[in-house]
This record gives sequence, structure tokens and C-alpha cells, in this order.
Amino acid sequence: MAKTARNLTVAVVMTGATMVMPQASLAQDAPPAPVPVPISHVRARDPRVAAVVQRAFDRSATFRKLVAIIDGSDTFVYVEAGKCSHSVRACFVSVTASSTHRYMRVVVDSRTVESEMMWLIAHELRHTIEVIAEPSVRDGAAKYHFYERTAMHASGGTHETRAAIKAGETVRSEVKNWNRNQTIR
Repeated sequence: MAKTARNLTVAVVMTGATMVMPQASLAQDAPPAPVPVPISHVRARDPRVAAVVQRAFDRSATFRKLVAIIDGSDTFVYVEAGKCSHSVRACFVSVTASSTHRYMRVVVDSRTVESEMMWLIAHELRHTIEVIAEPSVRDGAAKYHFYERTAMHASGGTHETRAAIKAGETVRSEVKNWNRNQTIR
């Protein structure tokens, strides 16, 4: 009992001491520190792709919303460096599932300019959200049939949606505005 009271007293004193310690002053004009992507359902193993995802998250409210929607789901999206068919620079290539989760794979050409990679990834994340909204899509065949029914048929046998186009364009605009604001400072 005495030991518990002593530990509690020490904890209270330490808490009080840290509250009155002077804080390091921050420059008034310093931009806020970027908020790191928390352990997320959107993952990238390639360091360049991971850095681009982080910067898009930092610079675009729309990109953060896309990540939040995916994080709120049963789905994990892996963004990987690679090449897509049909001469496109990014693509949503696969869906697999376990009994409790779905796993989706997005590929992006990592040789693409960073600002373009940001909106390309956002575009593909929007496609994954379209599939997340359809719980019955749990494999590649179901994904293909889903897009055959719901998407526009683009050149080369690909599928496209207005929502993905809009997401990419919005992220492109937000990143461009963010970059412009940084050069003005």
C-alpha cells in the first residue's frame, strides 16, 4: 500500500514537472510539420513510392480522404513500383481475399515524375474504393465483371470511371497549389 502511494506521488510530481518545463520556441513562420501517414491500410514497400505516397498525403486533402476511406475498410492496398500493360503508367491490377480481409494491388511506374505519380496513385486508390464498396468483389474475375458492368470502356480494353478521373484531377490541382504556395514563402 505504501509502495503504491509512493509510486502515485512520483507519477504526479513527474507529470507536473513536465508541464511546467519550458517548451522550445518555434519560429512563427515555420510551416507545420507534415503529419506522417499512420500505420495505414495503404502500403508501399518501394522507398520512392512510399515517399511519394507520404508527400501526397501531406499535400492533398483529397488524398488523405481516399486513405481514410481505405483505412476504414477491411481492405489493404499495396502500391508497388512496376509496369502496367496497355501503355498506362498506373493500374489497379488485382484483388484477393481471405475470410476477413481483401488485398488489392496497385502498380505505378516509379520512373514517372513525382507530382504525376501522386495523382496517378490517387486515381488508382479511387478505383480500389469503388471495389471496396462492392463486398462481393473478392477476386480478379469478380473485379473484371464489376468494371464491365459499371465502368466506361476505354481504349486498349481498359475500364475507366468518372470518379477516378475526378480524384486524380483534384489531387493534381491540390498538389500544384501546395507547391505554388511553398515557392511564394
